[in-house]
Amino acid sequence: MERHQQQLAELEQAIKHNPEDVKAIAHRGEVYRLMGRYEEALADFAQAIKLKPEYYWAIAHRGEIYYQREEYEKALADFNRALQLEPDYLWAIAHRGATYEYMRHYEEAIADLNRALAIKPDYSWAFAHRSRTYEQMKLYEQALADFDQAIALDQNVVKAWKRERGLLLSFLGRYAESVEYYEQSLQENPEDYFGLYGLVSTKACWQGLAETQSQINETRQLFLSLTNTEAAGIALYGLGGLAALESKVDEALNYLQEAIALDDYRADTANHDRVWLPFYTHSQFQALISHVVKS
Repeated sequence: MERHQQQLAELEQAIKHNPEDVKAIAHRGEVYRLMGRYEEALADFAQAIKLKPEYYWAIAHRGEIYYQREEYEKALADFNRALQLEPDYLWAIAHRGATYEYMRHYEEAIADLNRALAIKPDYSWAFAHRSRTYEQMKLYEQALADFDQAIALDQNVVKAWKRERGLLLSFLGRYAESVEYYEQSLQENPEDYFGLYGLVSTKACWQGLAETQSQINETRQLFLSLTNTEAAGIALYGLGGLAALESKVDEALNYLQEAIALDDYRADTANHDRVWLPFYTHSQFQALISHVVKS
């Protein structure tokens, strides 16, 4: 943050000296973006683009703000415009691919990420997002291969990477390995509630309810204590998943509905989570996840 403040001071001096210094204005917008000050960033990018309408760098980085704000249509429009102006702009190609993934346009996402990796074969960020896209497509072997390539290049490219690898291994039914990675992740961050849910649900799928009932009960009590906190989304999802493990159909679906109302991405999670497999023919479950399932 101190570095960002220093950059702001330097850029503001440049703008004070020349109020139409388009590069300084755009780069101040980028610093604001990195600081999470999105309104100020958008104002600077708008000014820079007004001064220089074909400034593809500013257009693409404005698109990234829209992506971070989950305004995906606006993000896509900016990435498309930037790539019209500079078709080989690698950063925009990859970030448009990630935008397509969040819009659930998976084939388009793969095409962009493939193109990015053809240009830069050691692009860890693109590997990580292609892994996410393959995961959403339920191509778990390909997802794991890309994930491992991303981590081999840069362990910092995926947040809580040990938990995420545990998740992919659980999707593949490799439960013993999955549990190992979840446990390592929780040692590093005991308040990783999604990791805790993953550990308990994977153990239940692997070892059975009888072996894991006490851990399920402990985890349920913890999640109940979190339903009025910032962790409510994962707590409610976890409560639904634990109820699903115990075949408590109405309770499970009610919790899942609450979780999706707070965070729509929980519908994607449920679409992959093995605890929900017995619910796939249930009309209420299908209604809850129908918007994330590709026909």
